Amino acid sequence: MVFATDGRISAFNLTLLRDDRGFFPSYILAPVVRKTTLERFPQIKAPLEKLSGQLNNETMAALNAAVDLQGRRVEDVASDFLRSRALLSGP
Repeated sequence: MVFATDGRISAFNLTLLRDDRGFFPSYILAPVVRKTTLERFPQIKAPLEKLSGQLNNETMAALNAAVDLQGRRVEDVASDFLRSRALLSGP
C-alpha cells in the first residue's frame, strides 16, 4: 500500500489508481497559522501563500523520494526545495 505522495512509486514503477469515488483526501498543502502569530510576524504571510501553490502530489513524491530512496536528510531536501522556489534565502 502506498500514498499518492510516496517517494517509492517511481522506484518500483507503480501505477496509481484513480480515486473515482473520492475516498481519499487531497494532499494539497494549506498553510494554517494562528492569527496571533501572523500579527507578531506579518512577514511570513506572503511566503506561506506562495508555498501553498507550489506543492502537488508529483512534487511531494519527488521530495519524499529524495529522503526515502536517496537517503537525504529531510532538512536538506526541504531547504533545497524552498531555496529553489525563492522562498528561503541564506546558507
